[in-house]
Amino acid sequence: MNRALRSRLRETTLADQSGMSLIELIVASAISVIMLAIIGSLFIRTMQTQASVTDTAYTSNNAKVVFDDLQAAVRLAVDTDVRVPTAMTVDPTDGKGTVLVVKSRANQGAVTSPTTWRCIAWYLDPSNALHKLVKPAQASGTPPTSVNPAAWPVVARGVKTISGSSPFVALEPDPTAEAWYPGSVSAALTFREGTSKVPVTLASTIVPRRQLQLDGEIPGGVPCA
Repeated sequence: MNRALRSRLRETTLADQSGMSLIELIVASAISVIMLAIIGSLFIRTMQTQASVTDTAYTSNNAKVVFDDLQAAVRLAVDTDVRVPTAMTVDPTDGKGTVLVVKSRANQGAVTSPTTWRCIAWYLDPSNALHKLVKPAQASGTPPTSVNPAAWPVVARGVKTISGSSPFVALEPDPTAEAWYPGSVSAALTFREGTSKVPVTLASTIVPRRQLQLDGEIPGGVPCA
């Protein structure tokens, strides 16, 4: 009888020892939580890095597209004007401003025809958004760019002026070539979209190409600014 009882007690003890104790369960749960936290943190960092890489690539591509478009418009311009948004009809004495307006060639038509030209304007607002407006040149009336530039479509965000510079500076043409060429334009902008870690800085002095065939020839339509 005692032998049978001892055998049964031994079997019960062994069965109890085969499972996990409460302490072991707590330790295992704590380790699982720590591992999940580490994995979650790595996943979040990976997603953040991926988003940053994507924004950096987008910044680089968009900056090049926007700046190349600006350069092309100025090179084909017959008039170049820099303004401030609060005085769109006033030519700043220092030639500096946050608005650039150009009358640029739209096609190979006659210089004297308004349909040959289009008005293109850019505005860098205080919230670091770059606006752009494109309108056909008008034969008469108010310049199409005289409206509030803050209402123009936005083409890029996260755009700032280079420290110590003005976004746009109008440079007076050489007096000997003034009848043939408009003034050159200096543009200096820094692009940084979203979470991009690398800003793209683009600065250039853009010289318009000759658009007039005759000395003193007047392009068709009213001025754009």
